[in-house]
Amino acid sequence: MRISKIVTVILLLWPARPCWTADDPVSETTQTNDPSDQTTAQRFEGYRYLDTEGKPLPIQTDSQIEAWLARAEILKKQPVPSGVTMPRKLLLKGDGFEAYACFKDVDISRRKVTEIINGTNRFSFDWKDCYKFDIAAYKLDRLLGLDRVPPVVPRDINRDSGGVSIWLGRTINEFQRTREWKVDPPNRRRWNQQRLIMQIFDNLVANRDNNLGNQLIDPNWRLWFIDCSRCFGTTKTLYYPLKTISQCERGLWQGLKSLDENEIRESLTPHLDRGEIDALLTRRDKLLRHFEKLIGERGEAAVLYDVEPTSGIAPWAND
Repeated sequence: MRISKIVTVILLLWPARPCWTADDPVSETTQTNDPSDQTTAQRFEGYRYLDTEGKPLPIQTDSQIEAWLARAEILKKQPVPSGVTMPRKLLLKGDGFEAYACFKDVDISRRKVTEIINGTNRFSFDWKDCYKFDIAAYKLDRLLGLDRVPPVVPRDINRDSGGVSIWLGRTINEFQRTREWKVDPPNRRRWNQQRLIMQIFDNLVANRDNNLGNQLIDPNWRLWFIDCSRCFGTTKTLYYPLKTISQCERGLWQGLKSLDENEIRESLTPHLDRGEIDALLTRRDKLLRHFEKLIGERGEAAVLYDVEPTSGIAPWAND
């Protein structure tokens, strides 16, 4: 996905303090008294959604964030200075707090498009760049149990239909990490484990536009996936070679196996059409066959893995 898009702005623009520090006056209370918040923090390995002052939001679960994004008052909106799809940054207010969000309403369809994907020319008969795919990616991420795509909900703003996603404060993207911060992950093995999850997810959703700008990294070195408006479609092709993917994170493997077709259609039909869901299921089946073959040849211990625990705080945590 394009580095010039929204992700270059989602990154460092809004000051925040890391929510896990001992001197944070709200962290201990929030973590101790709100079991739901505890669960969310554990899901995200310590990361929590932040308000405009950099403090953890009083709401953290998916259902709470979704409901708030759908109804919060819009205090301010402004164009993101970069990004060909013209996303807007929103300042939202509701339930006694303010937080940032992003609104994207891109909905473009083209016929017979050839583009370079992962170094190879690919042809698309029906090419789309659509905000609905962001919502579908979020829904699918949760069905798989990955928890790596931030919440996004459909919402109409001034007669424009689009998707509103929660702003991930205190993150930078992979381009910034490698070109500006020039810092390596403290645990290279854990980092590679997370990137492998991303490659499998990209294959599943047929991500035509993944780039360094769409890979966000939080202060715990957790990798998040954003900007999926150029995913899905009707292709049955896996864009990223399976010969380079010899392992699968254990939870993702279980998620792929347990994906129920009826559940997928019920959850994703508002955002994907029948052909797009059929193609998604075909790609899922290809991934399953690939890993089933590897497990049969090498055994589960050689193929499946658990992501190592987080270690070290990123240098941008206190920026």
